[in-house]
Amino acid sequence: MMKIETYQQLKEQQALSKLRLLDLEERIKDDFAEIKNGLKPMNLLGSTFSSMLKSERHGVLGESIGITVDMLIKKLLFRKSSFITKGLVSYVAKNYANSMVTKNAENILGSVLAMLHKYKNRHHQNGHHFDESTANIDLET
Repeated sequence: MMKIETYQQLKEQQALSKLRLLDLEERIKDDFAEIKNGLKPMNLLGSTFSSMLKSERHGVLGESIGITVDMLIKKLLFRKSSFITKGLVSYVAKNYANSMVTKNAENILGSVLAMLHKYKNRHHQNGHHFDESTANIDLET
């Protein structure tokens, strides 16, 4: 910080301080808007699905797909095979399914978010649109 010696230097420092203050206020507004947008329920849901699909260790979705594939192979498709065949085939199928989910995570996430967005935009009950203008009419008078 420099030492102010003249009135002109004081005015320059005041102008610089005002500019810095405006810049910091704008940054705070941007940060607040970003935090507010990140806390919306649909965005939280989207980030949750994204983290489940893109995690390093396959996430919840990868593990559930692995368990499902394992059960289908061991209990349904190869139920009368030896345990070595069951184990080998289920291992290969689980790894293949997990790699497909990891590679197509963006497509899966996009389709899930599209379904959620479609569900969110539905504003009717029992197939009938709700008209607020007739909601509070007293029919007995």
